[in-house]
Amino acid sequence: LAARRVLFQCKDAEATACLEGIKLASRWPDTHISLESDCAGVVEKLKAKQQDRSLLWPLIKEALEEGRLLHGFEVHMIGREQNKVAHGLAQLAIRSREGRVYFSSFPDDVMSLACNDIS
Repeated sequence: LAARRVLFQCKDAEATACLEGIKLASRWPDTHISLESDCAGVVEKLKAKQQDRSLLWPLIKEALEEGRLLHGFEVHMIGREQNKVAHGLAQLAIRSREGRVYFSSFPDDVMSLACNDIS
């Protein structure tokens, strides 16, 4: 993930994570995708869909292009409190120094966060 570009700010990391998530979702183009982020700046740019002069624009543009390939694609702002599972996964990736995608079996600490998120 971070190997493709230097990440200077949290917005860079969040925009990169959103792009990677959209690319992963494009494997199922007939599915409606709801992207959630707790980064207001990234959500604003994805919703505005207008080119700007920010350093984030290339990532936002690529994310929007990937999103257009999907059957349905929408972006939602969520609070930081609702983003504990994503934060837990990010911390796991930092500790293990590798990114992973989970489909059926999840790490115990992330599973407990998800269960708490549901209740």
